[in-house]
Amino acid sequence: MTEEETPPEPTPPPEEPPQETPDSLITKANEAAERLEGANKKLEGLLNRQEEQQVENTLAGTAHAGTQKQTKEQKQVASAKKMLEGTGFEDMLDMPK
Repeated sequence: MTEEETPPEPTPPPEEPPQETPDSLITKANEAAERLEGANKKLEGLLNRQEEQQVENTLAGTAHAGTQKQTKEQKQVASAKKMLEGTGFEDMLDMPK
């Protein structure tokens, strides 16, 4: 070999990742369990609030919001239309007064 050419330096062996001790695994598992318990408590609180809101809506009569109830007159007209169905007179009930 010449002076210009130097032998390549040997590459060091790859470092092994540090092995975790059983204590650190247990610590991580405990931390994860605590996070899960906290999340479960939060979820339980949200579910309770949702249930309370649903009960309140039901008791207040707003559980079926957006749906219109028929008035007594509308029910009577619908009943009369059903009785007159097929006679040709049911359309007369739709005429303005």
